[in-house]
Amino acid sequence: MKKAFYPGLRKILFPLQKARDFLDTSGPARVMFGPASETAAGERGRDLVDFLKQVSLFTDLAHGDLRRLARIVHERVYRDGEIIFEQGTPGVALYLLRGGMVEITRKRHNGEEIPLAMLEPPASFEELAAVRDEVVHWASARAHGPVSLVAIGRSDLDALSRNFPLLANKILMKLAQIIAVQLETLLEAEYFNEERSANSDSAQ
Repeated sequence: MKKAFYPGLRKILFPLQKARDFLDTSGPARVMFGPASETAAGERGRDLVDFLKQVSLFTDLAHGDLRRLARIVHERVYRDGEIIFEQGTPGVALYLLRGGMVEITRKRHNGEEIPLAMLEPPASFEELAAVRDEVVHWASARAHGPVSLVAIGRSDLDALSRNFPLLANKILMKLAQIIAVQLETLLEAEYFNEERSANSDSAQ
């Protein structure tokens, strides 16, 4: 005789169904990096959770939150010299540098490439692309040696918001703080560049 489950009892006995649905995110990040890692359990999953805890963006998250986050991230390895993204192309994800080094460069109007930064683990970059549509990369990123990256796309954060809104809010608040600091730094750099140019013109 087939046993029937009451709806409430089914939720108790099969709590992971929602998590499985939650893993099935779609969007540009999935196209670029493949499906979510689904490595919240096992040794590899523990390594990923340990890495996420090192990222300043997630240092305030509890272990359970980090495990949930580990289910939606995308992992990819890049060869030395491989382009991660190019200046002027659409941004679709936040990047977390897990291994290796990433060089950030920007091209001038005359085509000259200017090195801006060399990132080391556990750096995060392109935060704005994870929270806003129609973001265009202001600079380019290139692998400097073999590089291991973890990516979180906008669609991944949307799925997180639907399934774990409190966790999503924590991450979004931290992202807003980081983006605000970055914007302030850029404005200060632009101001000092204009001031330096003005002083140079007046001296001539």
